[in-house]
Amino acid sequence: MITEAKRALRYAANGLPVRLIRLLPRHIPIAFKLAVVMTLLLVLGMASLGLFISDNQSRLIRTQLDDFGSTMAVQLAKLASEPILSEDNLNLRMLTANLGQDEKILGSAIYTLDGELLSATGVQPELTDTPFDSTGVLSRPWFQHTADGSPERLISFTAPAAYQGVRVGSAVVTLSASQMDQAAISARNAIVYATLGMTVLASLLAYWLSRRLSLPIHHLMEATEAIGRGDLATRIDQRRNDELGYLFEGFNNMAAGLLRKSQVERVFSRYVSKNVADEVLANLEEIRLVDRPIEATVVFADITGFTAMSEKLQPSQVSELLNEYFSYISRACALYGGVVDKFIGDCAMLVFGALEDDSDHAFNAVSCAVLIQQLAAQLNERRRADGRPEVHFRIGINSGAMLAGNLGSDERMEYTVVGDAVNLASRLCSEARADQTIIREQLFTTLETRIIAQAERTMPIRGKSTPVGIYSVQDIHHQGQELLQANLQKLLNSRARQQTRQAVEHA
Repeated sequence: MITEAKRALRYAANGLPVRLIRLLPRHIPIAFKLAVVMTLLLVLGMASLGLFISDNQSRLIRTQLDDFGSTMAVQLAKLASEPILSEDNLNLRMLTANLGQDEKILGSAIYTLDGELLSATGVQPELTDTPFDSTGVLSRPWFQHTADGSPERLISFTAPAAYQGVRVGSAVVTLSASQMDQAAISARNAIVYATLGMTVLASLLAYWLSRRLSLPIHHLMEATEAIGRGDLATRIDQRRNDELGYLFEGFNNMAAGLLRKSQVERVFSRYVSKNVADEVLANLEEIRLVDRPIEATVVFADITGFTAMSEKLQPSQVSELLNEYFSYISRACALYGGVVDKFIGDCAMLVFGALEDDSDHAFNAVSCAVLIQQLAAQLNERRRADGRPEVHFRIGINSGAMLAGNLGSDERMEYTVVGDAVNLASRLCSEARADQTIIREQLFTTLETRIIAQAERTMPIRGKSTPVGIYSVQDIHHQGQELLQANLQKLLNSRARQQTRQAVEHA
């Protein structure tokens, strides 16, 4: 929509009606562009060649007519020079009569030196247009009207008649230039028709050739669009021994690399939280970052009595149970904007406010813990009905300053948080009972108006002179209950869909 709006403004600024924008193509196929360019080049070439041939043809016909007329006039002047001098009118009339028998000659005449007509046959030019004082052959075009009233262009050639070097008169031969013009027009029309025919054939050939040339580019465009849609398995299955072949090979290698990269990212996202994976991949140059201080909240959720429970189950059942509950914990954590730091045996470590700024990370962490406890209670009802052992969580939560980053060696690293606040959260988890979530007194003071909790006791901490007061969280106040119940329903619905899908697969 933004692109269309920009195009509308651009066309409107150029004076084009906005309502016509939808009729304008978004892109012009390269085959059409190639066909147009090749056709224009061929048309220009054929037109230039046609004009050159037509001009040469007209010049050749005009030269032939001039040579013929000049030759006839000079020949008549030579033959008439002695009869003019001896006033042999009979011989002069015979000369003009003989020329009149030639269809190409429309008229001939012999004049004295003073311009007196001695003998003539056929059409003659006006006396004022006939030069009698020239020393060479002259040609003068003129027009006469035919019987149907149409004008006819004629050319009269005048040659001087001399006897022994003495000028005695002139000879005039008249030819039709219309025949020359008609021949030139016919030749030009033939060239034009030939040019048009060749243009049509050249256009078809150019379009076919451009389609052939642009087809590999079209395949590359389709493959690129498929890659853009996320279909990284797309390949161009063509073998060529030219530049396009190298281009296709490079594209296939690129697609294979992107597929491999996507697979690595998906696998990486399964070993760490997706947010953590995105953060690490976005900061590869700072992979050793370990000193970023943050204010965050850490949640440790541990399954109570897991060792005794695992002794009664098969290894596959233990793995299935852990995968199921860790999946729920991961979804619950994501619903409140947290990330899974790691899974430690049967314990999950969650962090809120580490990767993204979250001013309410403490309340989100407590809400996530309450959601986990309520979800476990719902699942235990079904497990009791199915005769399976119940699963109970003990959860410890603590907020405070900590360091976040990639810790480890050059060969093996993990993104995590460390600090005294993290250690205290782990200690609180170990002190909690089944189905209990405990926090320290300072966190309760911060969230007192938003959560429901009871004071438990004070707990001595090794390395600290002052014991830590702890509170047991029962629930959250009504302001967050609507979101809590909606998230609980989402998790239960996801479990129902998963069970349905598994039933279909087993069927």
